[in-house]
Amino acid sequence: MKPNGNEGSIISKEKFFGILNTILSTLSIDEILTFVVEEIRKTIGCDRCTLYLINHERGELFSKVLQAKELVEICVPINTQSLAGYGAIKKTIVRIKDAYCEEELCSLDKELFFDKSWDLKSGYRTTSVLVVPIPDKTREELLGVFQALNKPGGFTDEDVDTLEQLGYLLGIAVNNALLYQKIEEEKGLREYIIDDIDEGICILNTRFNIHSANRFIEMMSGMRLSTKDIVGSNFFEIFPNFAQTEIEEKIRDVVDKGYRMTATLPMLEVKIIPYHDANNRLSKIILIFTRTQ
Repeated sequence: MKPNGNEGSIISKEKFFGILNTILSTLSIDEILTFVVEEIRKTIGCDRCTLYLINHERGELFSKVLQAKELVEICVPINTQSLAGYGAIKKTIVRIKDAYCEEELCSLDKELFFDKSWDLKSGYRTTSVLVVPIPDKTREELLGVFQALNKPGGFTDEDVDTLEQLGYLLGIAVNNALLYQKIEEEKGLREYIIDDIDEGICILNTRFNIHSANRFIEMMSGMRLSTKDIVGSNFFEIFPNFAQTEIEEKIRDVVDKGYRMTATLPMLEVKIIPYHDANNRLSKIILIFTRTQ
Protein backbone atom coordinates (compact mmCIF):
# COMPACT_ATOMS: atom_id res chain seq x y z
CA MET A 1 0.00 0.00 0.00
CA LYS A 2 1.78 3.09 -1.25
CA PRO A 3 1.21 6.67 -0.12
CA ASN A 4 -0.73 8.79 -2.59
CA GLY A 5 -0.64 12.11 -0.83
CA ASN A 6 -3.73 11.50 1.32
CA GLU A 7 -2.23 10.91 4.77
CA GLY A 8 -5.58 9.85 6.23
CA SER A 9 -5.84 6.81 4.00
CA ILE A 10 -2.39 5.34 4.72
CA ILE A 11 -2.54 2.31 7.03
CA SER A 12 0.42 1.25 9.10
CA LYS A 13 1.58 -2.36 9.05
CA GLU A 14 0.70 -2.61 12.72
CA LYS A 15 -2.87 -1.46 12.08
CA PHE A 16 -3.25 -3.68 9.02
CA PHE A 17 -2.10 -6.81 10.86
CA GLY A 18 -4.30 -5.85 13.80
CA ILE A 19 -7.32 -5.87 11.47
CA LEU A 20 -6.07 -9.09 9.88
CA ASN A 21 -5.97 -10.75 13.29
CA THR A 22 -9.48 -9.47 14.08
CA ILE A 23 -10.87 -10.71 10.76
CA LEU A 24 -9.41 -14.19 11.05
CA SER A 25 -9.99 -14.71 14.78
CA THR A 26 -13.80 -15.02 14.68
CA LEU A 27 -16.13 -17.77 13.52
CA SER A 28 -19.24 -15.66 14.06
CA ILE A 29 -21.00 -14.15 11.05
CA ASP A 30 -22.65 -11.57 13.32
CA GLU A 31 -19.26 -10.44 14.65
CA ILE A 32 -17.89 -10.12 11.13
CA LEU A 33 -20.91 -8.07 10.02
CA THR A 34 -20.68 -5.72 13.01
CA PHE A 35 -17.45 -5.58 15.03
CA VAL A 36 -15.04 -6.40 12.20
CA VAL A 37 -16.79 -4.01 9.81
CA GLU A 38 -16.63 -1.24 12.43
CA GLU A 39 -12.85 -1.75 12.78
CA ILE A 40 -12.46 -1.43 9.01
CA ARG A 41 -14.63 1.72 9.03
CA LYS A 42 -12.34 3.35 11.58
CA THR A 43 -9.32 2.40 9.52
CA ILE A 44 -10.71 3.78 6.25
CA GLY A 45 -11.93 6.93 7.99
CA CYS A 46 -15.43 7.05 6.51
CA ASP A 47 -18.82 7.57 8.11
CA ARG A 48 -20.49 4.19 7.52
CA CYS A 49 -19.56 0.71 6.32
CA THR A 50 -21.63 -2.37 5.57
CA LEU A 51 -20.65 -5.87 4.55
CA TYR A 52 -23.45 -7.34 2.43
CA LEU A 53 -23.59 -11.09 1.80
CA ILE A 54 -25.47 -12.68 -1.10
CA ASN A 55 -28.54 -14.80 -0.44
CA HIS A 56 -28.79 -16.72 -3.72
CA GLU A 57 -32.17 -18.28 -2.92
CA ARG A 58 -33.80 -14.90 -2.32
CA GLY A 59 -31.78 -13.01 -4.93
CA GLU A 60 -30.80 -10.27 -2.51
CA LEU A 61 -27.98 -8.85 -0.41
CA PHE A 62 -28.34 -8.96 3.36
CA SER A 63 -26.44 -7.66 6.35
CA LYS A 64 -26.93 -6.83 10.02
CA VAL A 65 -26.52 -3.52 11.80
CA LEU A 66 -26.73 -2.50 15.43
CA GLN A 67 -29.76 -0.39 16.30
CA ALA A 68 -30.37 0.45 19.96
CA LYS A 69 -27.97 -2.36 20.93
CA GLU A 70 -29.95 -4.90 18.93
CA LEU A 71 -28.95 -6.59 15.67
CA VAL A 72 -31.34 -5.73 12.85
CA GLU A 73 -31.19 -7.43 9.45
CA ILE A 74 -31.27 -5.26 6.35
CA CYS A 75 -31.82 -6.49 2.78
CA VAL A 76 -31.03 -4.92 -0.59
CA PRO A 77 -32.18 -6.26 -3.99
CA ILE A 78 -29.45 -7.35 -6.36
CA ASN A 79 -30.20 -4.93 -9.18
CA THR A 80 -29.02 -1.66 -10.67
CA GLN A 81 -31.24 0.37 -8.31
CA SER A 82 -28.51 0.41 -5.66
CA LEU A 83 -24.76 0.83 -5.85
CA ALA A 84 -24.19 -2.26 -3.70
CA GLY A 85 -26.53 -4.29 -5.92
CA TYR A 86 -24.80 -3.01 -9.04
CA GLY A 87 -21.39 -3.98 -7.64
CA ALA A 88 -22.72 -7.48 -6.94
CA ILE A 89 -24.23 -7.90 -10.42
CA LYS A 90 -21.16 -6.63 -12.27
CA LYS A 91 -18.66 -8.05 -9.76
CA THR A 92 -16.79 -4.79 -10.02
CA ILE A 93 -15.53 -1.92 -7.88
CA VAL A 94 -17.80 1.12 -7.78
CA ARG A 95 -16.36 4.46 -6.66
CA ILE A 96 -18.59 7.52 -6.68
CA LYS A 97 -17.88 11.07 -5.51
CA ASP A 98 -21.54 12.06 -5.24
CA ALA A 99 -24.28 9.43 -5.34
CA TYR A 100 -26.85 12.12 -6.19
CA CYS A 101 -25.01 13.15 -9.36
CA GLU A 102 -26.88 11.43 -12.20
CA GLU A 103 -24.21 12.45 -14.70
CA GLU A 104 -21.53 10.66 -12.69
CA LEU A 105 -23.70 7.54 -12.36
CA CYS A 106 -24.46 7.51 -16.10
CA SER A 107 -20.75 7.77 -16.85
CA LEU A 108 -20.37 4.33 -15.25
CA ASP A 109 -23.52 2.77 -16.64
CA LYS A 110 -26.70 4.25 -18.09
CA GLU A 111 -28.77 1.76 -16.07
CA LEU A 112 -27.13 2.67 -12.76
CA PHE A 113 -29.46 4.44 -10.34
CA PHE A 114 -29.13 5.54 -6.72
CA ASP A 115 -32.25 4.92 -4.64
CA LYS A 116 -32.63 8.01 -2.44
CA SER A 117 -35.53 6.53 -0.44
CA TRP A 118 -33.15 5.21 2.25
CA ASP A 119 -31.78 8.71 2.76
CA LEU A 120 -35.23 10.30 2.76
CA LYS A 121 -36.46 7.93 5.47
CA SER A 122 -33.45 8.41 7.73
CA GLY A 123 -32.50 12.02 7.01
CA TYR A 124 -29.05 10.86 5.92
CA ARG A 125 -27.25 12.34 2.89
CA THR A 126 -25.10 9.90 0.96
CA THR A 127 -22.26 11.50 -0.96
CA SER A 128 -19.12 9.47 -1.65
CA VAL A 129 -19.51 5.69 -2.06
CA LEU A 130 -17.04 2.85 -2.48
CA VAL A 131 -18.25 -0.70 -3.21
CA VAL A 132 -15.73 -3.55 -3.36
CA PRO A 133 -16.66 -7.16 -4.28
CA ILE A 134 -15.89 -9.88 -1.73
CA PRO A 135 -14.68 -12.94 -3.66
CA ASP A 136 -15.21 -16.56 -2.75
CA LYS A 137 -11.90 -17.97 -3.93
CA THR A 138 -12.93 -21.55 -3.17
CA ARG A 139 -15.80 -21.46 -5.70
CA GLU A 140 -14.78 -18.60 -7.96
CA GLU A 141 -18.03 -16.84 -7.10
CA LEU A 142 -19.01 -13.75 -5.17
CA LEU A 143 -19.77 -13.90 -1.44
CA GLY A 144 -20.97 -10.32 -1.26
CA VAL A 145 -19.82 -6.71 -1.39
CA PHE A 146 -18.32 -4.26 1.07
CA GLN A 147 -19.83 -0.77 0.95
CA ALA A 148 -18.25 2.31 2.48
CA LEU A 149 -20.01 5.69 2.63
CA ASN A 150 -19.10 9.33 3.04
CA LYS A 151 -15.38 9.78 3.43
CA PRO A 152 -14.33 13.44 3.65
CA GLY A 153 -12.68 14.32 0.37
CA GLY A 154 -13.88 11.11 -1.26
CA PHE A 155 -12.34 7.66 -1.51
CA THR A 156 -8.80 7.31 -2.84
CA ASP A 157 -6.88 4.73 -4.81
CA GLU A 158 -5.29 3.80 -1.49
CA ASP A 159 -8.72 3.04 -0.02
CA VAL A 160 -9.56 0.83 -2.99
CA ASP A 161 -6.26 -1.04 -2.59
CA THR A 162 -6.83 -1.49 1.16
CA LEU A 163 -10.40 -2.70 0.81
CA GLU A 164 -9.46 -5.11 -1.98
CA GLN A 165 -6.86 -6.70 0.31
CA LEU A 166 -9.21 -6.74 3.29
CA GLY A 167 -12.00 -8.01 1.04
CA TYR A 168 -9.95 -11.07 0.15
CA LEU A 169 -9.39 -11.74 3.87
CA LEU A 170 -13.06 -11.11 4.64
CA GLY A 171 -13.93 -13.73 2.04
CA ILE A 172 -11.79 -16.30 3.86
CA ALA A 173 -13.29 -15.33 7.23
CA VAL A 174 -16.88 -15.45 5.95
CA ASN A 175 -16.29 -18.84 4.34
CA ASN A 176 -14.91 -20.20 7.60
CA ALA A 177 -17.77 -18.73 9.61
CA LEU A 178 -20.43 -20.06 7.20
CA LEU A 179 -18.86 -23.51 7.29
CA TYR A 180 -18.80 -23.44 11.09
CA GLN A 181 -22.41 -22.21 11.18
CA LYS A 182 -23.48 -24.96 8.79
CA ILE A 183 -21.80 -27.63 10.93
CA GLU A 184 -23.45 -26.26 14.07
CA GLU A 185 -26.86 -26.07 12.35
CA GLU A 186 -26.50 -29.62 11.03
CA LYS A 187 -25.64 -30.81 14.54
CA GLY A 188 -28.65 -28.93 15.87
CA LEU A 189 -30.81 -30.36 13.11
CA ARG A 190 -29.85 -33.91 14.01
CA GLU A 191 -30.47 -33.27 17.70
CA TYR A 192 -33.77 -31.59 16.88
CA ILE A 193 -35.19 -34.54 14.98
CA ILE A 194 -33.63 -37.57 16.63
CA ASP A 195 -36.53 -38.13 19.04
CA ASP A 196 -39.04 -37.97 16.19
CA ILE A 197 -37.44 -40.53 13.89
CA ASP A 198 -39.63 -43.63 13.65
CA GLU A 199 -38.92 -45.09 10.25
CA GLY A 200 -38.32 -42.62 7.45
CA ILE A 201 -36.99 -39.11 7.14
CA CYS A 202 -36.69 -36.64 4.28
CA ILE A 203 -35.39 -33.08 4.73
CA LEU A 204 -36.39 -30.43 2.19
CA ASN A 205 -35.19 -26.89 1.62
CA THR A 206 -37.72 -24.07 1.24
CA ARG A 207 -38.00 -24.77 -2.49
CA PHE A 208 -39.03 -28.37 -1.71
CA ASN A 209 -35.78 -29.78 -3.03
CA ILE A 210 -34.48 -32.80 -1.12
CA HIS A 211 -31.60 -31.91 1.19
CA SER A 212 -31.11 -35.40 2.66
CA ALA A 213 -33.05 -38.62 3.15
CA ASN A 214 -32.64 -42.11 4.59
CA ARG A 215 -33.13 -45.53 3.01
CA PHE A 216 -36.83 -45.55 3.87
CA ILE A 217 -37.25 -42.89 1.17
CA GLU A 218 -35.45 -45.15 -1.29
CA MET A 219 -38.04 -47.85 -0.57
CA MET A 220 -40.83 -45.31 -1.05
CA SER A 221 -39.46 -44.66 -4.53
CA GLY A 222 -39.68 -48.40 -5.27
CA MET A 223 -35.87 -48.60 -5.05
CA ARG A 224 -35.74 -46.72 -8.36
CA LEU A 225 -33.33 -44.17 -6.93
CA SER A 226 -30.75 -44.12 -4.18
CA THR A 227 -30.68 -41.40 -1.53
CA LYS A 228 -27.62 -40.02 -3.28
CA ASP A 229 -29.54 -39.79 -6.56
CA ILE A 230 -32.52 -37.92 -5.13
CA VAL A 231 -30.61 -35.27 -3.17
CA GLY A 232 -31.16 -31.92 -4.92
CA SER A 233 -34.28 -33.12 -6.74
CA ASN A 234 -37.72 -31.66 -6.17
CA PHE A 235 -39.68 -33.81 -3.71
CA PHE A 236 -42.89 -33.68 -5.76
CA GLU A 237 -41.07 -34.62 -8.95
CA ILE A 238 -39.62 -37.70 -7.26
CA PHE A 239 -42.99 -38.49 -5.67
CA PRO A 240 -45.64 -37.07 -8.05
CA ASN A 241 -48.37 -39.06 -6.25
CA PHE A 242 -47.93 -36.71 -3.27
CA ALA A 243 -48.58 -33.59 -5.39
CA GLN A 244 -51.95 -31.90 -4.81
CA THR A 245 -52.67 -34.09 -1.81
CA GLU A 246 -52.94 -33.39 1.89
CA ILE A 247 -49.18 -33.68 2.30
CA GLU A 248 -48.45 -30.89 -0.20
CA GLU A 249 -51.15 -28.74 1.35
CA LYS A 250 -49.72 -29.24 4.85
CA ILE A 251 -46.13 -28.65 3.73
CA ARG A 252 -47.13 -25.31 2.22
CA ASP A 253 -49.03 -24.45 5.41
CA VAL A 254 -45.93 -25.19 7.47
CA VAL A 255 -43.88 -22.86 5.24
CA ASP A 256 -46.49 -20.10 5.58
CA LYS A 257 -47.32 -20.51 9.29
CA GLY A 258 -44.12 -21.90 10.74
CA TYR A 259 -45.44 -24.61 13.04
CA ARG A 260 -45.65 -28.41 12.97
CA MET A 261 -48.40 -30.25 11.18
CA THR A 262 -49.34 -33.85 10.47
CA ALA A 263 -50.69 -35.31 7.24
CA THR A 264 -52.48 -38.66 7.16
CA LEU A 265 -52.17 -40.75 4.02
CA PRO A 266 -53.15 -44.35 3.26
CA MET A 267 -50.79 -46.48 5.38
CA LEU A 268 -48.64 -43.48 6.30
CA GLU A 269 -48.60 -40.69 8.83
CA VAL A 270 -46.30 -37.80 7.93
CA LYS A 271 -45.04 -35.33 10.51
CA ILE A 272 -44.04 -32.02 8.92
CA ILE A 273 -41.65 -30.05 11.09
CA PRO A 274 -40.21 -26.59 10.35
CA TYR A 275 -36.55 -26.04 11.21
CA HIS A 276 -35.30 -22.49 11.70
CA ASP A 277 -31.68 -21.38 11.39
CA ALA A 278 -29.68 -19.19 13.77
CA ASN A 279 -31.41 -16.09 12.33
CA ASN A 280 -34.87 -17.60 13.00
CA ARG A 281 -35.52 -18.02 9.29
CA LEU A 282 -37.21 -21.14 8.02
CA SER A 283 -34.29 -23.15 6.71
CA LYS A 284 -35.50 -26.72 6.27
CA ILE A 285 -38.71 -28.75 6.30
CA ILE A 286 -38.42 -32.14 7.98
CA LEU A 287 -40.75 -34.93 6.85
CA ILE A 288 -40.99 -37.94 9.14
CA PHE A 289 -42.85 -40.94 7.75
CA THR A 290 -44.42 -43.57 10.01
CA ARG A 291 -46.29 -46.66 8.86
CA THR A 292 -49.80 -46.84 10.24
CA GLN A 293 -50.44 -50.45 9.19
